[in-house]
Amino acid sequence: MRAMRQAAVLGILLATSQPLRVGATPGGAPDLYVHPTLGSDSAPGTSSEPVRSPAAAVRLLPEVLMSSVTIHVAEGAYTATGIDDMPRGTLVLHRRMRPGVEVAFVGRDGSFRRPAAVGAVVFNWQGEPLVRMSEGRWRFERLQIGDGSARQRSGIEARDTGIARLKDIRIRTRSFSGAGIHAARGGRVELLGSIELNEHLHDTALDESFSGILATHYGSVAFRDDEGRLSVGNGQLSAAYYGIIELGCASAEITSWGEQSNVIAVNNSGRVDLHGTTTTLRAQREGNAVIGLEDDGHVLAEGARVIIRAPDLNGAVVLQKASTFFGGPIEIHGKPCRVSAMSGSVLLGSVKGDLEWASADTGAHVFLECQGSVREVREDCCGRVVVKTLGP
Repeated sequence: MRAMRQAAVLGILLATSQPLRVGATPGGAPDLYVHPTLGSDSAPGTSSEPVRSPAAAVRLLPEVLMSSVTIHVAEGAYTATGIDDMPRGTLVLHRRMRPGVEVAFVGRDGSFRRPAAVGAVVFNWQGEPLVRMSEGRWRFERLQIGDGSARQRSGIEARDTGIARLKDIRIRTRSFSGAGIHAARGGRVELLGSIELNEHLHDTALDESFSGILATHYGSVAFRDDEGRLSVGNGQLSAAYYGIIELGCASAEITSWGEQSNVIAVNNSGRVDLHGTTTTLRAQREGNAVIGLEDDGHVLAEGARVIIRAPDLNGAVVLQKASTFFGGPIEIHGKPCRVSAMSGSVLLGSVKGDLEWASADTGAHVFLECQGSVREVREDCCGRVVVKTLGP
């Protein structure tokens, strides 16, 4: 009798329970549509009835995604994230997803190369960061994040188990030291195509127009496209606390206008891998080091072509406190510069161009092949410098 009663109860539960929905969206549709002027946030998000804001499209997603969804974003400026249960200044993205599933915000073909007035898709609400993801895989393609307004101090942040995949993306933010792209606490950012951060500022820049790439606390930022291109008009690559930045694209140009701001800055066990990339580094402020490493910071540049352009250098490469630089060649364009290693650091590579000096102290080592001249070698406190001159 007890077994019969249990079977009867189980039958009632099965009869009254709702089936598990496994579709990508409430209706199982793989596509949602957003339009900044023709949409309504109470609409179902179809091509004929789009929603008005990115947050409204996110609200239509189930809490657990079993298949991928593409959110088609119409051209225009989006001045707020949208609905009331989302911060107006930050698009918060947090969903559980099966392996291989992603949600993609995609602009129309060709929209990436257009200014906002003639067809670009621009997320230009005011907040910090403008987009944050902490769980799930989110792709952004053919979009502009920010328009450089005063309250847009950081762009895209991936943290915890969040993954951002960026392809053909322009970021316009402004700060003294903030990140246009930030991977933190295990978050991942993958880059493809053309990635631009304040790319219009290589030749001139105002104060507080900085937008860099930052990886901290086991976060990683990595190119997954060997034909990709990176352009940072006023910013830097910065990695710290086991954060990793990997290039491996065809070319990268990074310019820094900041006070006491290195173009590549690595510290506290961070790492930057240049992976064969033709990398142009421009320090526009007098006295700034181009590559500055300290506290177990590391740059791997084997097979990379590193071009240094600066008006007047105190140091092209400066290593402190058990840091390392391997690879090159480093090409010096302009006045002779300086390379130095201190406090147990190691610099091993090659230089094309003239050096004012190469120095090592406090147990540091510098090993260089130099196609050019070295005016002075400085060794102190068990430091060692070995230079093999290859001629002009």
